Amino acid sequence: MQEFSLQELTHAQKYPFSQTAKSIILQSKLTLDNIPEPVFVVARKMVVATYVDNKFSSKISSYKELLLDNILAFPVAKIIISIIGRYELYRKFSMMVYNNSFQNLEKEKDEVLIDMAGEFGVKFSLSEKPFFVELTIQDYLTPDLVESFMKLVNCNLENGRVYLGRNDFSRFISLLAAQQLKDSLPVPLKDIPESLKDIAESIEKEFTETVRKKFSKSDFGKVAPESFPPCMVKIYSELSGGLNVNHSARFAIATFLASVGMHAESIVNLFRLAPNFNERTTRYQVDRIAGEKGKSYSSPSCDKMKSYNLCVSNCKVPHPVQFYSQEIFKNKKPNEKNLLQEKKSSQ
Repeated sequence: MQEFSLQELTHAQKYPFSQTAKSIILQSKLTLDNIPEPVFVVARKMVVATYVDNKFSSKISSYKELLLDNILAFPVAKIIISIIGRYELYRKFSMMVYNNSFQNLEKEKDEVLIDMAGEFGVKFSLSEKPFFVELTIQDYLTPDLVESFMKLVNCNLENGRVYLGRNDFSRFISLLAAQQLKDSLPVPLKDIPESLKDIAESIEKEFTETVRKKFSKSDFGKVAPESFPPCMVKIYSELSGGLNVNHSARFAIATFLASVGMHAESIVNLFRLAPNFNERTTRYQVDRIAGEKGKSYSSPSCDKMKSYNLCVSNCKVPHPVQFYSQEIFKNKKPNEKNLLQEKKSSQ
C-alpha cells in the first residue's frame, strides 16, 4: 500500500465518500476475508449508532493506523447494513453521513468545499456577496432536499439560477453525498463471510428488541384517529367503510391500534364492519395481537409497511407509532406534555 499523508487520511475519515477515501480503500487491498478486528469494531459502532441516535463521529486521530481503521470501516458498515436490508436504515445511514459532512464542511477552507463540489461534478459559478455560488435549478434539484428551508420555494432565484450562501452550499454538497450513498445501497451481496452475517444478525436482533419495547402498548391516553399516520388512516377508513382489506393490512391496523392503547373489544368492533367478519376467529386473533393470550405483537415498522405495499406517504419516520406519538405530543397542552414525557421516561 502506498504511503498516504496524515492530511489525506484525516480528509478521508471526515469524508468517507471522497475520492481520497476511495483511493485509500482501493490501495489497502481490503477483502471480505481479511478484515482486521479493529475495522470490524468500528464498522459495528457505525451501524449501531445509525440505529440508536443517528450520530457517529470518531475523534480525529493523529495515529495513521486508527485513521485507516475508520476509513476501512465505512465500506464494511455498508455491507452490514445491506445484509440487514432495511430501507429505513439506508436512509438513516445516509443522513448520518450528511450531518457529519456538513459539520465538517462548514469549518473547511473554501478550496476544500470547491474541490468537493468538483468531485460530484457540480456545475456552479462563484457569486458575489452575500452569496457564495450560483447554479442552475436543474443541478440544484439533483439531491433530495430533506431540509424544508432548502426547498426551491424558499431559495433565492433569478433567471433560472439558484443563489446559495457558503453555509447552504456546504449543506447542498453534503446532501449530494447522502443521496449518492443512499442510491448505492444495498451493495451487491455475494460470497459474504459468516462473520459479517453474524454481526448483521446480532445488530438486527438488538434493534428489533428496542423497537418492540419502544413501540408496544405505549400510554398515549385516549386513542385519537386524527393523529394516525396516513397508512393507518387509509386502512382504518376502509374498514370503517365496510371494505374488505387484505390480511397484511388487517394485521398492521390491529397491532397499531393495540400499540396506541385501543382496547381489544374496540378493535374487534372495527373488524365487525368487514364483509367477511367472523366473530370467533377475529376475537381470537385480536386477543393474541393485543397480548390477552400471552405474547403480544408490535406494530410493523415503516420498512415492513413498504414491503406489504401499504405505505402511502413519505412520513420521514421509521415507525407508524412514532408518527402517532409526535402528533399526539404536538396537540398536548404544556402540562399534558410534561406528564407524557414522564410516563415515557419511566417505561
